[in-house]
Amino acid sequence: MSNAKYPNLLSEYKIGDIEIKNRIMTSGHQTTLVENHLPTEDFIAYHTERAKGGVGLIVMEAHGVHKTGLNTPFAIDASNPKIVEIHKKTAEKVHQYGGKLFAQLIHHGREAYVSEENNDVVAPSAVPTERFHIIPRELEEEEIEDIIDGFVLSALNLKKAGLDGAEFVGSHTYLFEQFWSPVVNKRTDKWGGSFENRMRFTKEVITRVREAVGKDFVLGMRISLESKDNIGTSGEESLKIINHIHQLGKLDYWSLVIGSSASYKGSSYIVPPASETASQLFSEVASVREIIDTVPLIITSRIYTAAIAEKLLRDDCADIVGMTRALIADPHLPSKILQDSEEEIVPCIACNQGCIGRYQEHLPIRCTVNPITGREKYFADLPRADRKKDYLVIGGGPSGIMAAITLAEQGHNVKIVEESEYPGGQLNVMRGGLNRDQVKNWQTYLTNELERLNVDIEIGKRFSFEEVEDKRFDGIIVASGSKPLIPEAFSKTNIATYTSWDVLRKERIEEDNILVIDWKGDWPGVEAAEFLASLDKRVEIVSQSYGIAESVQQYKRHKLLEQMDKLGVKQTPNFKLAEVKEEKIVLEHLFSGRTEERKPEAVVIAVGQDSSDSLAEFRRLKSHFSRVYRIGDAKSPRTLDEAVWEGFYTALELSKENEEETING
Repeated sequence: MSNAKYPNLLSEYKIGDIEIKNRIMTSGHQTTLVENHLPTEDFIAYHTERAKGGVGLIVMEAHGVHKTGLNTPFAIDASNPKIVEIHKKTAEKVHQYGGKLFAQLIHHGREAYVSEENNDVVAPSAVPTERFHIIPRELEEEEIEDIIDGFVLSALNLKKAGLDGAEFVGSHTYLFEQFWSPVVNKRTDKWGGSFENRMRFTKEVITRVREAVGKDFVLGMRISLESKDNIGTSGEESLKIINHIHQLGKLDYWSLVIGSSASYKGSSYIVPPASETASQLFSEVASVREIIDTVPLIITSRIYTAAIAEKLLRDDCADIVGMTRALIADPHLPSKILQDSEEEIVPCIACNQGCIGRYQEHLPIRCTVNPITGREKYFADLPRADRKKDYLVIGGGPSGIMAAITLAEQGHNVKIVEESEYPGGQLNVMRGGLNRDQVKNWQTYLTNELERLNVDIEIGKRFSFEEVEDKRFDGIIVASGSKPLIPEAFSKTNIATYTSWDVLRKERIEEDNILVIDWKGDWPGVEAAEFLASLDKRVEIVSQSYGIAESVQQYKRHKLLEQMDKLGVKQTPNFKLAEVKEEKIVLEHLFSGRTEERKPEAVVIAVGQDSSDSLAEFRRLKSHFSRVYRIGDAKSPRTLDEAVWEGFYTALELSKENEEETING
């Protein structure tokens, strides 16, 4: 590949004995496209699509090497011989498109999700975990030897399957790092105590695996440059560890990340939210370069555009860059860059909802902004419709735009009627929060796609049934969204009243003492509180949930809670709105029924949304037209994930119905 704009990113590079066609990598990330601890056909289709999209290197997710290290019911077991035939298919598909394929090898140790199947959690020592609230069982010496054998067996299985390499996961305070850490490793035998003893497990694994797989199989190590907590390794300790392992001379590359699974704070950096930047995270990478010299270096985290990636390569921060979430959002990012079509790249918005968020719920991987992700087997190659039809979409928010784009890609004529002057619906609200630039990027992408696909969009006009009742449409999609729910009681108060949407749309708030009343712990109320506090307002957020930001994906939640604490936001969970009076607000504890009063200068309401206007619109249209569908918040106020998926899937179903009707005469 070559591209004058990104000469480093699209250049070839060699790791070990293999040549990678460009410097773009998708790093190991869990997909939950797994059954009985083995990858499914969906898993193969997922990675095939990224190879098809032109990525140079795919490092598949963490593969367990031992029965005690299968940390979820959907962890892949690389020690199972059945993995060989399955991964042969994966390797053949990836190689067909010129990509190279590695897999991660891991034992999570004490960092595990306990289940009926996985309730025997082990670690170097029986030190309780902060995040998973587990007291692990201390490993016996013979078990340590058995786990080392598991690494060897698993690596051999990967090589037999035709993979190009394997990556040891020494990051995020998993088992390798648990042995390194004197906080977690309290052993007094040969596996603990001195630095040399704490490094013994890692050295034994690397040495024995290298002897088993030979020199023609790439081996690398992933390590957290800094754990960001006091449990895993500090930056100084990591450099000492890298130097010690590097002296073995048995690794073909190093891969750097940030963070630790062992703590709430450290885990936020495993998949960093939008408040972080790659340059901040990897500011000390030069020190690693000095140690490993010419051995290839990979970095991955917050590299979501070609421009960011190119700069990191140009500045010698890395030889290969992991653009993982960017490739989850658009697997064809590399080929679009090569074709000079960057404006057609579906941009990641760093919400963490469909990727790591679903993994933490043991659900298959999805992507908020790309409804095909995780469903490649079914939707990656959609044929165009044989006959062009005419469709009307009411509402230009994410759901309506996705429906319009999908129909237009099928070859149909589509018209959107949007009441606002600015298409995007609630994206115009969401983008008002702090660190939301990537949401703006996606909104720009969506409007560009409408233009590219010649979708007729009429903005600044409220839909009128009378204007369409005499017209013919092959289908109508109601995607008119919702509006903030404002309890009637607020009409009787003298306290200044706003909605979270008002705040995030930057309506001027003159008052200084503000009470945010939140319902479910989701982004509107929380981000409104954070934004107001950033303006030096005195803010209290009261939430009808167990914890503040309860419904926000946990890594993003951690950073929000950190920031709100720094800004002095008073956080009051477990209370609901009980009564609104002229000069005060009455709150009630969810469980005890105890009441408290507040006398704020202003109240910001985030207690849900109302789509009753959309329902009336839908019913009237349905009585007149044969194919009318409701999607997104117009159907029921939920999350952005449902809105995008329903827009996509409803458009496909509508197109399919009309196609079948035409065929059947």
